[in-house]
Amino acid sequence: MSAGLSQYETRQWVTVPNVITLIRLLLGVPIAIFIIQDLYPAWTVALLVGFGASDWVDGYLARKLGQTSLVGALLDPIADRVGVGIIVCALVVAGHLQLGLIVAIAATDIALAFAYLLSHSPCIPSVSTLGKIRTAFLMTGLAVTSLSLLPTFEALAYFGTVLCGVGTGLHLLAGLGYLRAMAHCSRRRRATAVHEADL
Repeated sequence: MSAGLSQYETRQWVTVPNVITLIRLLLGVPIAIFIIQDLYPAWTVALLVGFGASDWVDGYLARKLGQTSLVGALLDPIADRVGVGIIVCALVVAGHLQLGLIVAIAATDIALAFAYLLSHSPCIPSVSTLGKIRTAFLMTGLAVTSLSLLPTFEALAYFGTVLCGVGTGLHLLAGLGYLRAMAHCSRRRRATAVHEADL
């Protein structure tokens, strides 16, 4: 494949990684319905495992196939935030997780969104190592919590809650890191603009 063709394809949003990311986003709805209505616990666990695994698969395929794109970079964190938010809300409504978890996660994401909009800056921080660890804890915690819905694994409920709690704490820390990254990028852009104006 030529370099020009490769570059052209990576600019297209309809790619295998982006389709997987969209599927992850859509999976949040049936998972939430199953949790709230206490239906098909085995399917709920399977879908949650697929939800968590897809977060790694789409990134791996994007790099492996050379299909990284701006749309994918924007869509991936949105799918994570929205999907995790929907699932956590469902677990809270069903009484399997505490309300404070979704409040902390939502407050962090809202603060990041407002900071980005108010900064009027195109600076979008890349996913940090702490953010990846956060996602791993939350995904694992959600999977373990859903697994506890099965009668055989009810004892895992406590461990799922702990993992989700740790993931939420890391979510707050990662959010602070993203805020600092956006602030640093904005200061750098202003300094560059001032320097160019002086030339």
